[in-house]
Amino acid sequence: MAVSRLRHPTCFFTCSALLLILVSINDVEASSCQRVIHKKVGDTVELPSCLPTDGVTDAAWKYGQIKLADKDKLFHEKQFKDRLELNHHNFSLTVKQLTLQDSGNFRFLSEENDTQRETVIITLQVHEPITKQPTLTYNSTWHTSNESCTVFLECNAASDSSVDYKWTVRNQTRSGSGLQYILSAQDGDTDFTCTIYNLVTEKSAYKTVTCKQGSSSSVVPLLIGLVIGMLLIIVLLLSLLCYTKSKGCCFNRLTQSPTQVNPAKTQEQVYSSLLHGDGCVYETISGPEDAGAGERPNSYINVTPAGVHGKQTK
Repeated sequence: MAVSRLRHPTCFFTCSALLLILVSINDVEASSCQRVIHKKVGDTVELPSCLPTDGVTDAAWKYGQIKLADKDKLFHEKQFKDRLELNHHNFSLTVKQLTLQDSGNFRFLSEENDTQRETVIITLQVHEPITKQPTLTYNSTWHTSNESCTVFLECNAASDSSVDYKWTVRNQTRSGSGLQYILSAQDGDTDFTCTIYNLVTEKSAYKTVTCKQGSSSSVVPLLIGLVIGMLLIIVLLLSLLCYTKSKGCCFNRLTQSPTQVNPAKTQEQVYSSLLHGDGCVYETISGPEDAGAGERPNSYINVTPAGVHGKQTK
């Protein structure tokens, strides 16, 4: 009789312990279920039901107010057409080829033995992936008093998507898109690494900076610009000078005094000019406008491929 009394409490405690273990397992499964998921565009995601599947009599997935699937089939909603898969054993929902528009809350509704269970909400965040490295720019200022440099660096992402910035210098880490850092001349080459990142991807770029006397990256472009400007001015002045000399040669010959025009001498000059490649020989040489009765009024020079012939009017 006493043995029988001992058996009943032992059985009670054993059954209670097993029940607590099962409840604990279910609670652990539910608590370990990922309720917020981050993915990038083009990925595939599996949305878990986060609840036990035994005894489920009804189940459904919804996105907002749109019904995507129930216990037995999928609904071909336009946004997710041909991109959904339903696991009929654990009721997980798979979404393929994710887009930015897929971000939002997915709800799993179910009944166990015709009794409504808690609604499971899975939040999906789809992010644009970072595909290009950031751009780094910097300038530095030399301080003679303590032989050091103040370096200013700026990091810029190539895309307009939301990203965070992180700087790494030696064993130090700092945040933000801009960085001000002090280097000494004894530091030598120092690498500054900028990392842009979001919840799914990251890209990095680095710049090596050396602190030395007179090193100021902002002065170099100015000096280059001044040198280029001076060269352009010199080239323009030389071109103008050559052009002025060329025009002066022809102008002087055309404005000679009428009393100095000698047809015979002119013809010799033409031959001489042709031999020396003078372009002014193609101009017309005219005598005095008020020539007398016994003077030759005009002389013309004709240049032909076979040579030069002088023709005088009578």
